[in-house]
Amino acid sequence: MSMYKKYMFDILIFLSLVFFACSMKTSPVAAMHHEHEHMHQVYSEFDFLVEMIPHHQEAVDSSRDIKVISERPELQEFAREIIEVQEREIQELQGWIDLWYPDSHAHVRYQPMMRDLAGLSVEEAEKTFLEDMIVHHEMAVMMARELLEKDMAEHSEVEDMARSIIEQQDREIELMQKWLNEWF
Repeated sequence: MSMYKKYMFDILIFLSLVFFACSMKTSPVAAMHHEHEHMHQVYSEFDFLVEMIPHHQEAVDSSRDIKVISERPELQEFAREIIEVQEREIQELQGWIDLWYPDSHAHVRYQPMMRDLAGLSVEEAEKTFLEDMIVHHEMAVMMARELLEKDMAEHSEVEDMARSIIEQQDREIELMQKWLNEWF
């Protein structure tokens, strides 16, 4: 499928989901989640590597934002840990691409998943961050599971990272849901 046709197909899917969400009175967060499921599908180990880099970078950037905004020490520490872990993984992912796929080029059309926190009150920013990061983590877990379930990993290091993403981010999802319930 040509890039133009794939792009047009993605737009058609997105518009269909928006129409469906509006007609079913689905929440914007739920509609966003369904839209991104299609946009971040994994078809190979290489796809997983190149898609996970901007995905992780968005989590790092959003975590930097909430770390400055939030007054909750536990949320600041949580953001610091996301930054530390995912910056390290970005370096590993890029290193593997350079090592194993030096002649491959991918056009990544990453769709941002995190809303802008600028201009929100501290409480609104914290709630928005948690809601969005839950969906963001769910997407990373879905991509990692897809890689493993379809046996697309060609290198044990990538399998190990996928398992680590699933384990760590599932735990973090539970924690963020707990905080949403307790704080808001």
